[in-house]
Amino acid sequence: MEFKISNGISRELTWIIVSLWLFLLFAWITDAWIETLIAYVLFYVARNLWSMLKFERWMRGGTQASYPPTSGLWGELSYLVSKKQLALEKHADLINYKSEQFRAASMSLPTAILSLNNQHQIEWFNESAQKILSIRHSDVGRKIETLLRYPDFIRYLKSQNYQTPIFLDALSSQKRVYSCQIFEYYHNHKLVVFEDVNELYNLAQIRRDFVANASHELRTPLTVLSGYLEMMIDMPSEETQMWQKPLDQMFHQAKRMQSIIEDLLTLSSIESDVLLKAPEAVAVDDILQIMARDQLAIYGEDYEWHFEIAEHLGLKGYAEPLKSVFSNLISNAVRYTPKGGKIQVRWYRDQQGAHFEVQDTGIGILKEHIPRLTERFYRVDTARSRDTGGTGLGLAIVKHALEKQGSFLAIESQIGKGSIFSCVFPAERVLTLKD
Repeated sequence: MEFKISNGISRELTWIIVSLWLFLLFAWITDAWIETLIAYVLFYVARNLWSMLKFERWMRGGTQASYPPTSGLWGELSYLVSKKQLALEKHADLINYKSEQFRAASMSLPTAILSLNNQHQIEWFNESAQKILSIRHSDVGRKIETLLRYPDFIRYLKSQNYQTPIFLDALSSQKRVYSCQIFEYYHNHKLVVFEDVNELYNLAQIRRDFVANASHELRTPLTVLSGYLEMMIDMPSEETQMWQKPLDQMFHQAKRMQSIIEDLLTLSSIESDVLLKAPEAVAVDDILQIMARDQLAIYGEDYEWHFEIAEHLGLKGYAEPLKSVFSNLISNAVRYTPKGGKIQVRWYRDQQGAHFEVQDTGIGILKEHIPRLTERFYRVDTARSRDTGGTGLGLAIVKHALEKQGSFLAIESQIGKGSIFSCVFPAERVLTLKD
C-alpha cells in the first residue's frame, strides 16, 4: 500500500523545516543553542495552541473569530471542514427542497392525508383533509380520536390491524362513502388516508343489484325447465327412448346453471351488506361436526378423512357466510382429490386466533394460478371444472365471506402433492362457548 503525505502534513512539515532553520541560524550567530531550542519549542507549542483556539472559535461560530486559521496543518483542516460543511449544507438544502416538494404535492392531492405520531397526535395534514374532515391548523398536536369520533374509525385505529381499509358512510355531515386506511412508518408514526369512493360504491351497488335481480329472474324458468326435464327422464317410453341422452345432458346443464345462480345469489347477498347485521355467537364446532357427519356418510368410503375439531370454540360473526366458507373449501378438496386420497379438516386455536384449515392430497395448483383463484369464474382447468360441476364462484364466495368476518384466505399448494386452504380469524372474534 502506497503511503501518501496529505497537503496539511506537507505544509506543516515545510513550516517546521523553514522555521527551524531560522532558529538554528539565530543560535549559530548568538551561540545560544539551548536557549534557542527552548524558545523554538515554546514558540511552536504557542503557535499550535493559538491555531487550535482560532479553529475552535471558528467551529463554534463565535464573533471573535470570523475566519479560520490559514497556515500549516490547521489551515488545511479548516479547508477540509469548510468543504465538508458546504457539501452537507448542499445536501440539507436538497433534502429540504424534496421535503417541500413532497409536502406541496400532498397538499394538492384530492385524497385526505394526515400524519400521526406514536401518541395518535396530528403532526400535519393536507388541504383535502382540512376540507373533508373540517380540521383546522390549530388542531395540530391534538389526538385524532377527539376530532373524528366515529366508533368504527376508533376501533380500526386501536386494532393495530391495518391490512384492509374500512368504509365510513359519513364524514363531517357529508353523506358520502369514504375508504380509510392507515399505513405505519418510522417508529410507530401513522399515515391516515381518506379517499372518496362514493361513485365507485354506487356503481358496485348497481352491479350487485343487477346480478341479484337477474339471478332471481333466471331461477324461476330454470326451475320449471328442470322439473319438466326430470319428469320426462323418469317416464321412459318408446317415444322418449331416443331422446334419453339429450334429456340427461339438458337436465345436467340446467342443474349446473341453477348451481351458478345459487352461488351468484350467495355472493350478491354477501357483497350487498344484507348480512351486515349485529354479529352473533356462532358455534363453529357444532357446524363442523354436522358437516363431518355428512361428508362421512356421502364420501366415507371414497376418501381417508381426518377431522380435528376443537370443542366449545366459536366465533363472533355471521353463521350463513361461515357455513358457505366451510362447505366450499371442503367441497373443493373432494372435487380435486382423486378417490383414495386423504382429506384433513382442522379447527383449532393459537395465539394468532382461530384457524380453519383444509388439507388434501389432490392434484395441486401451479403457483402462478394461486393469486387469481378467488376471482369470479376463474378456473385453472376449465374442462375439469365443468366435469366436476364447479361454477368458478366458490372461492370468490369464500373471499368475500371472510372479509365480512375480518379474516382472509391463505393458499399453499404443490403439483401432485395437494393443497392447504386456511383461514385465520383474529383473536378478538374468537369465543369460548359453554355447554
